[in-house]
Amino acid sequence: MKALIYSISILAISIIIFNLTQINFEDFISYENFISGILILAGLSCLIIMRIMLLNERIKKIRKNK
Repeated sequence: MKALIYSISILAISIIIFNLTQINFEDFISYENFISGILILAGLSCLIIMRIMLLNERIKKIRKNK
C-alpha cells in the first residue's frame, strides 16, 4: 500500500511541476492559466489525500500493536 501511495504522490508532484511551467505570467488572467491553476489545485489535493492515507496506515499499525 505504501508503494502505491508514494507512486501516486510522485505523479501528483510531477503534475504540479508540469503545470507550474505552463503558466504564462505575461497574460496571467487567461483560460490556459485557469486550467493550469485547477490542475495545480487538483495535484495539491491529491497530495493531501495521500498524506491522510499514510497517517491512516500508521494509526492502524499503532492500534494493531496494542
